[in-house]
Amino acid sequence: MSDTENRPALPLPFELISLIFIFCLPLRRRVCPHPHKAPLNLASVCTQWREAALGIPELWTSMFLQVDEPFDGVAELFDSSFDKQHPFVALMNLWFARTSGHPLSISLSCARDNCLPKGLLDVMAVYCGQWGRIELVVPADDFLVFNNITGPFPCLSSLTVKITDDSPSFSDLRIASIQNSPQLRALQLPGHIYKPHAPESLAILPRGLTAARLFCVERPYNTPPATVSSSFSSLFRHLPHLVHLDLYVCRLPVNPPNTRFKTSLLTLHLNLDDALDFLDVPTLQFLHTTLTCSTSFTNFITHSQCRITTLSVEITNSLNQDALAAVFGAVPELRTLVVAVVSSARWSTIKRCEALFDIRLFPQLRNLIIEERATFPAYDRWSDLLELRTGMEYAQLYVHTEPGQLNNPFVLPWREIEARWAVLAAGGMKPHVVMGKYTWPSNAKDEDPVEDLDFGFTIPREIRPYHFSPF
Repeated sequence: MSDTENRPALPLPFELISLIFIFCLPLRRRVCPHPHKAPLNLASVCTQWREAALGIPELWTSMFLQVDEPFDGVAELFDSSFDKQHPFVALMNLWFARTSGHPLSISLSCARDNCLPKGLLDVMAVYCGQWGRIELVVPADDFLVFNNITGPFPCLSSLTVKITDDSPSFSDLRIASIQNSPQLRALQLPGHIYKPHAPESLAILPRGLTAARLFCVERPYNTPPATVSSSFSSLFRHLPHLVHLDLYVCRLPVNPPNTRFKTSLLTLHLNLDDALDFLDVPTLQFLHTTLTCSTSFTNFITHSQCRITTLSVEITNSLNQDALAAVFGAVPELRTLVVAVVSSARWSTIKRCEALFDIRLFPQLRNLIIEERATFPAYDRWSDLLELRTGMEYAQLYVHTEPGQLNNPFVLPWREIEARWAVLAAGGMKPHVVMGKYTWPSNAKDEDPVEDLDFGFTIPREIRPYHFSPF
């Protein structure tokens, strides 16, 4: 090793270096191992930094692995013992061996037709006593292997399991990591893995849960409203401490119920706005739903008298401009707004949201995120909106592109538009545009989410391993 490599890059005490290194990690996202990102890039600067990085347990307690993607250049940062034939297993072994008993946050994700590398879950099992937050997006076979890890799991506080293949539902399944986790507070079981269709099926859910994402069983159209109301009340009575709920409801009665069930949620995700007819939530602060009409939404706000500060909505084609303006007018204290149009590329989300150009609406709006599906995004209109709402701090335009669109020069923003965004950025706002391989600014995809938002429009009920809150 040369004298240059031996020379410390920054001669600071270990304690101070430790603090600096920890601050280099994402604030709200799990760490995706990459040679040009912390902590691996820190460990490759010089001998002193390498020794410091390897001696800081907190740098290695978080990991997000998309096992369908290679880790180019990672093996070179380790010694010759790194097993290049089984890189994911070797990486997890080396990563967690440095954690000194600290709680671990682990996200493992597979594409639909793939499975986890052999041996990866065996490594996870070795550290089951340190599991803190676990997210698995895996096929049923991998899940069953995972479920054979019996624990105990004294640190597990958050668990997410999503099955990627067409497996049968397990309404009576006993998930070991649920049963043997006294500290479990957040649970996500999206999709068909578990359906709480009766009071006895709720029994597997720990009563201490504060956050849950569940798939509600499909009910016939002729189900009486009272039966659905009873299902809501059974869920909330079984989970008395619940403050964050994401519920996927398949079908609801045509007629709304006569009474509403009152609960104390702070966060509510509902795929159907009709489900709001069953609830009274005066404490609600964050609502996500699909808007088919304005009536259920505005009636819910009026009845609950809640003060929503974060709203995330998917707009259907049946909702016209006037109805959308009524929805926006019902939540005047909004600080964060997320909007998408559920339709083909013919419909522009920006042009459907003309009400946002009325600055009397949302005087406290600070964060705006819009998903644009139109073939030719209205970049100029988006820029007009940002220049009008100068009080905003963060604005993101996510352009959903169809295959082949990226090569169309009319889809990408032109220089004059980018210049307008640069002026806004110089003035203190953070405008972001994300579409396929194009981002503005170039590091937009690497930034932490706004206010821990956990949402995904493009893929229904998408698991977002980047986001911690509330899971």
